[in-house]
Amino acid sequence: MRTSLNNIKEVDDHLLGLSAPQDNLLFEAKMIINPELQLNVMWHKQTLNLVQQYGREQLRADIEVVHNKLFTLPEHRSFRQNILRFFKR
Repeated sequence: MRTSLNNIKEVDDHLLGLSAPQDNLLFEAKMIINPELQLNVMWHKQTLNLVQQYGREQLRADIEVVHNKLFTLPEHRSFRQNILRFFKR
């Protein structure tokens, strides 16, 4: 189990640019020798992209909730008026 976690961290560091240049070079050589590692790196990269995309979508949804509250609830009327005044000029 620990070896697996170490491998995941190594792939993560490589893909995120966190590893030292010499470690990066060694990792690239390992990928050339080990096609299974190349496949793991490809899947890991795709997973990171999906997580990032999900995070962006979640942030957009959170922003939309805040926007709706600020521009529809009566207790935020003065804030809404101040913001709209900026765009009337």
